[in-house]
Amino acid sequence: MKSRKPNSFKDNIYRMFLRYAIAPAFIITFAGVIITFLLWGYSEIDMTKKSNEAVKEEIERVMVHYRVALEEIAGQTELVTEPLEQEKQVELFERLYKLSNSLGYRAKLYIFNNEYEPVVKSTGEVPADFVANWGIFRQMNRTPDEMAMKVVTDSENQSAALYFGKTMMEDDTVIGYAVFVLDSSQFRVLLTNVPRQSIISDSFDWIFLANNYALCDNLERIDREYAKSTGYIRCNGKRFYITYSSILENQLYIYSVSDVSSQFSIFKWVGVLVVLLFAIILVFFMKGAEKISIKSTRDIDIIADAFEKVKQGDLNNYISIDSSTEFKTIGESYNLMLDSLKEQIEKNKEMIAHMAFAQIKQLESQINPHFLFNTLENIRVMCKIDVVKADKMIINLSTLLRYSISNAEEDVTVRQDMKITNSYLSILKIRFNTRFQYTVDIDEEIMDCVIPKLLIQPLIENSIKYGFGDKENLKVEIKGYREEDHLIFICKDDGIGIEESVLKELQYTLEQPKNRSTHLGLYNIHKRIHLKYNGDYGIRIQSKQGEGTTLTLKLPAYKREENVKNIDCGR
Repeated sequence: MKSRKPNSFKDNIYRMFLRYAIAPAFIITFAGVIITFLLWGYSEIDMTKKSNEAVKEEIERVMVHYRVALEEIAGQTELVTEPLEQEKQVELFERLYKLSNSLGYRAKLYIFNNEYEPVVKSTGEVPADFVANWGIFRQMNRTPDEMAMKVVTDSENQSAALYFGKTMMEDDTVIGYAVFVLDSSQFRVLLTNVPRQSIISDSFDWIFLANNYALCDNLERIDREYAKSTGYIRCNGKRFYITYSSILENQLYIYSVSDVSSQFSIFKWVGVLVVLLFAIILVFFMKGAEKISIKSTRDIDIIADAFEKVKQGDLNNYISIDSSTEFKTIGESYNLMLDSLKEQIEKNKEMIAHMAFAQIKQLESQINPHFLFNTLENIRVMCKIDVVKADKMIINLSTLLRYSISNAEEDVTVRQDMKITNSYLSILKIRFNTRFQYTVDIDEEIMDCVIPKLLIQPLIENSIKYGFGDKENLKVEIKGYREEDHLIFICKDDGIGIEESVLKELQYTLEQPKNRSTHLGLYNIHKRIHLKYNGDYGIRIQSKQGEGTTLTLKLPAYKREENVKNIDCGR
């Protein structure tokens, strides 16, 4: 997975200002507005419910007392079955008068016989709404055992009255009707004493009393859309909170209404104003935060740039910072670090050069003792059978040994190294006679190129070691040529090849920093090249059992007098 590039310190400071300054202020302000809105909403709901409870308690108190009185009157069947004496009528009205005074609300009483003729009446005239088997009479006839209730409106006087009555029964027969009439005007004071608007209606949504007509329809009823609703509603472009309760077995409903349009509008504009204000603040703050972050991190940028240049190898980029004591100390410490680092690098270079030279000399001196032993043994035998060849072997061996242990030169020309290699090949030829054949093909154009000494001989030695096996004859081909800016040497044999496991071990050993195996010759060459040169140089091994082995040596091409890489050799 691709790693995300880290933000700069300047960007982090900038974002920190936005995250810990503007964002919290914005959140706190909006949270304050929302909390205020919620608290106001809770207060509005609580106040509306309390207003509803107050109106309900008062209406219920009045209606319960009048209901009890109505039940008592409906039980006095003699009021319609016998002639009503003056004294009896006076007593009835006195009781009604006392009840009205105690309740604070005056109700008119009407008693009718079963022919709908008035027997007792509180006023001189009977209201025109008392129509035979209609209105309140119809309700009482439908439910003779229950109290009937109906709201009757007077469109001319723009008032309403609450009719509630009870049938007068005798032996399951209707003998009359007792009806109380409460005028709505008496309760207007009640509605002005509560902090919220109220609507009182019967079970058919006819309005008995109201001081809010926004929720009413054209028939003086509460709109069916809002009837028996609780919560926030929208009506005629305004917002209201409405709640309701009922009394007398759901025969009368009390609604309390709060007009919250202005509050909603205020909170809406407050929200818009807050957003607009914070947008303006954010624009100015972002500009200010950017300037502050640039100014605050200027010294950090100087230090970061300085370290980046050190990373790229520039150790002469000193810095001077005087903005604050802390950054001045950092700047001075950085400059001291550069001086110390350059001094240490020079020491390390000198140390590495000495170590590399010593290690190369050690690697150069490692001649295969088996080769030396076998050669001496062959000289001993030759001294008895062929003195001339023995003498030649001694000369070639002494030349090879003198060349390997000489400290005069570390680098030689290809021509010089091939001269020593020919001495080595001559020893092998005398030793193996016709069993060993070789060819040497080195381009003349690379003969004056410089290489580390004793590079070719270990390649041939490796072919002899792994090539013969159980074969009678072995042929080795040695080639050298130039390829672009590189020298390529190839040692190829037609021997038995290298087993796959041994080949893998050889290839693995060449890539290790230390040689923990017995394969010294090739590892020494590869290690010397890695110590001496930078780049893709060294030995590559290819082998297949039964077909032979190919060793490829790659080196940079340069002349002794130039002593630099990639110089044309012989062109």
